[in-house]
Amino acid sequence: MKSNTERFSDRVDNYAKYRPNYPEKILNCLNDYNFSKRSIIADIGSGTGKLTELFLINGNKTYGIEPNLEMRNMADSLLNKYDNYISIDGTAERTTLGNNTIDFIVVGQAFHWFDAQKALNEFRRILKNNGVLVLIWNHRKLDTEFLIEYDNILKKHSKDYAESEHRNIPDEEIEKYFLKDFNKYTIDYHQKFNFTELLGRFASGSYTPKEGTKEYLDSYNEMEIIFNRFKVKDEIVFNYDTKIFTGRI
Repeated sequence: MKSNTERFSDRVDNYAKYRPNYPEKILNCLNDYNFSKRSIIADIGSGTGKLTELFLINGNKTYGIEPNLEMRNMADSLLNKYDNYISIDGTAERTTLGNNTIDFIVVGQAFHWFDAQKALNEFRRILKNNGVLVLIWNHRKLDTEFLIEYDNILKKHSKDYAESEHRNIPDEEIEKYFLKDFNKYTIDYHQKFNFTELLGRFASGSYTPKEGTKEYLDSYNEMEIIFNRFKVKDEIVFNYDTKIFTGRI
């Protein structure tokens, strides 16, 4: 297993193209916390900037904190068109941001890679009084025959998949991170892929085998079979529960 900050270095292009974005409805989940265009955002573990861009489009001054050079460079190439974007080489445990400077910390698909207690201590340092933490995950559903078969391919051919799955944090554990004003929301979300895009989505995982390996070839062949079995108009659908956990820490 690679170190947490290096896991996606060789997956950046596929990650940027084929990983799910985040639904705009997430912004509505923040209204109970006086969220506005003036709110200052820190996206911790911002990766290629998928969540960051949601806030940039809304007009928020947004810091993208990302330790992985390749991921950060990709984000910069996509987001530097926004005047309200600030890119920072930092980690969840050491953001380099000033004390009491941030209204909302957002974390998309990344908190499970952090040292939780060190990260929470850092978050408390940089949040303003009454600042809010927002933890978000896009959880791939297993609600269709295709998605069940796809998951079986991952289990069969991706040696690190089981360990990555073990890092999923139960909802009740996440709730313990918040001291008050806790809320949980779930939003339905989906992506559609042709077969080439499906291969890109597969290759975006930190745990999937690299092209050229026997494991990748076996995965390719099995994905082609299930794609052809379940495709509709030459597409398949990935369904997600986008889970949002909000509150003060």
